[in-house]
Amino acid sequence: MPEEVRVALIHAAIKWKDKEHNLRRLLALNEEAAAGGARIIVNPELATTGYAFESRRDISPFVETVPGPTTELFGALARRYGVYICLGLPEVDLKSGIYYNTAVLIGPDGRVMGEHRKLAPAFNENLWAARGNLPVLVAETCFGRVGVLICADTYWYKAARMAALKGARVLLIPANWPPHHYPPEVFWRARALENGVYVLACNRTGQDKTMNCNASQSFIIGPDGSVLKEVQSAHDTILYGTLPLKNGKIFTPGAGVLLGDRRPEFYAGITLDTFSQFEPEALLGLPAGKEFAVATVQFAPQAKEPVRNTRRILSLLDQAADLAARRGMKLDLVVFPELAVTGAISQPSQAGELAEPVPGPVTAEVVRKAEKLDLYVVMGVLEREDGQLFNTAVLIGPAGLLGKYRKIHLSPSDREWARPGQEDFCFFDLPFGRVGLLLGHDLFFPESLESLAKQGVDVLCVPALWNDEKSQFIWEARIAEQMHLVVANQWGSNGSFCALGGSLIYSYSRYPERRVRLVSPVNEDRINIMLLNPQETRQKKFLEEVDYDLLLTHYKL
Repeated sequence: MPEEVRVALIHAAIKWKDKEHNLRRLLALNEEAAAGGARIIVNPELATTGYAFESRRDISPFVETVPGPTTELFGALARRYGVYICLGLPEVDLKSGIYYNTAVLIGPDGRVMGEHRKLAPAFNENLWAARGNLPVLVAETCFGRVGVLICADTYWYKAARMAALKGARVLLIPANWPPHHYPPEVFWRARALENGVYVLACNRTGQDKTMNCNASQSFIIGPDGSVLKEVQSAHDTILYGTLPLKNGKIFTPGAGVLLGDRRPEFYAGITLDTFSQFEPEALLGLPAGKEFAVATVQFAPQAKEPVRNTRRILSLLDQAADLAARRGMKLDLVVFPELAVTGAISQPSQAGELAEPVPGPVTAEVVRKAEKLDLYVVMGVLEREDGQLFNTAVLIGPAGLLGKYRKIHLSPSDREWARPGQEDFCFFDLPFGRVGLLLGHDLFFPESLESLAKQGVDVLCVPALWNDEKSQFIWEARIAEQMHLVVANQWGSNGSFCALGGSLIYSYSRYPERRVRLVSPVNEDRINIMLLNPQETRQKKFLEEVDYDLLLTHYKL
């Protein structure tokens, strides 16, 4: 029989301001889980009290110290069964009198192993709770290192990234996150995938003062971002699962692969604090933002046929401009897939024959078309310079070639022929807004996007060559980086490589109800067009109370 550890999420119906009831039910549910063989048990955020408090005075009867009465109760249970218990509660620091939204981790000896104070208080919490002032908690258990975060901490990537860089192989996430606002599943899955860790996200159910959580879900998520177990119930429910062990420690297949592929030498941009200023647009020198029309052009380039593909690209530009005109729009920006001129490189030995310099004959032809149609084009090309090959995205406009970006994070197939880019992430000011460039595989690395977001990028253009359906959800998770997102993917088979289509235009807004997604089919040519407004992206907010020294270190297994 394989080694494994049983875990449990206490998906409980928390009653607002009824601490006695909540403690009684939580103790019973935790004991049931422990008696059922669970060794790691996670409870919801603010599990003892409920969520919607309107002031420090409102919550003051319910706050307590850590350690304190609640940790004593759960510590006795943990000691009796030899289990780990994670629990959310409102904490008061007796020295300062400051209140925090806190999660504690209690060990099998009944003692508090550590606490995490929420880094990103959300909504009503800001009326009573201070931002957390402790390092992200990563504790050494008998099953290996586990990290603890709370709910909205995981909307941003940084807290989970810090835990993973400190060696956590599983993240325990007490949550109070109803699905009608920023549905959490895609963000929890992203935190698992980009860090190669398990995520145990324990949500709550029941009716809070102003928040109906009956449709909330709890999840057990694998290191590849797949949902292993989930539960939704209006009543108290325990969600059980198992995590594999190797030599007694939680085993994450492929752990550290993406972490090891990070390139922190290019991530210094994430440390900038550009959007805490009163006038970030003036500080950053942003161009005047105005509504513009953008198109994704999804097609299937022919392998090793650059001349034929170039003709196709020129024809598709005409078609896109005509389609926009028929809809009463002037097309401003068109994004083509990665390696649009050559198709996927299935035989690395032929890459050199297909490559050309930038600028070169193909870019010259596209410049002439861009001038004729008065628009801007982003597309992926196979670039050759001084005998070296690069996977490159170019930006072309009516005035010529405006710039290029060489892919910094190479995929496994890229590494067979391409050298990684050695220049910083780049952006360009166009008449309608600031545009940033990345290439497909870069989307696995959120530091890439935040580096551009903090420079004021309004729209991120991503030529892609994506062939992994299980991980494609990561595109939509990147809306958290607060830019309009435009991803143009290839589709179809090219030797052993099969691109998945599904090109995406995703308009960002601080208000979820104003966000719009436009997705192409998986297996056909498709031109999609959407109007985007840069003003929607210019009130960004970032998680800054973090350890940047840690975030800019290289990962070591």
